[in-house]
Amino acid sequence: MSNETNQISVTRSDFSKLLNLLKIFENICTDCDIKNGQFRCKSNDRQAIIEMDMSSILQENNLSFSLVKNKVALLKSFELDDNIPLPEEKKNIIIESNESNYEIYDAFSRLIFRKPLPKYIDNQFMTQQDFASMISISDDKLIFSYDMNNYMKRRLANITIGFQTDVILCKLLDTEAQLLAATTNNEDSSVVSKDIPLTRNFGTCQFKMIAQPFLLDIASDLKLNCYETNKQGIYICRFDQSYYGVPISLYTLVKVVQQ
Repeated sequence: MSNETNQISVTRSDFSKLLNLLKIFENICTDCDIKNGQFRCKSNDRQAIIEMDMSSILQENNLSFSLVKNKVALLKSFELDDNIPLPEEKKNIIIESNESNYEIYDAFSRLIFRKPLPKYIDNQFMTQQDFASMISISDDKLIFSYDMNNYMKRRLANITIGFQTDVILCKLLDTEAQLLAATTNNEDSSVVSKDIPLTRNFGTCQFKMIAQPFLLDIASDLKLNCYETNKQGIYICRFDQSYYGVPISLYTLVKVVQQ
């Protein structure tokens, strides 16, 4: 068994970015499993694949936490305000990894976390090969590309919360698309976005997609791309946002219903 120790020094700013990025998904992913600076896993409900490139913070290092919500709360204790004076050489936070533990420490404190066994991690890292077997995107299969600014994204999020729904309905009407939300009984509804141009005439059909990408606590514009797949009646929706300069993508498969 190897006792090799790996160490990375993280600035306070980058450490705060790391915590805030993980906090976005702490209610969506029970565990965190970062490989080579990449975060890619299925959500708890298995309806989406989440992808983040965190190499600007962690370089090509691994970081695996069980119960990420609990770990984020603990690690927030390392955040300092500007009133705490520290010499430059002591401002960084050290993340040290050995065979069995993570040790996180600064000039004041040290935390030790036991590394979880891979088989007990619910949201295991998805390899590029596994990802490609589920999500295959081609530009010539693009149905539409829609840029939604942060204001409209928050409007859609508030409507879905008010309607107590977790899905967004997308209707394709020949050469245009609409995004709608409605209550479960369909008594209350809202057309949030319309006149979204399609790449060609797709007839009249619709599909439901998860509302989660619009509900993420990210002050960012959102790009929604929808693609056909090789499977009849199955589309891929890709949601792209950015937080602290870190690209965040969610992917989900949707079933198309003809009308």
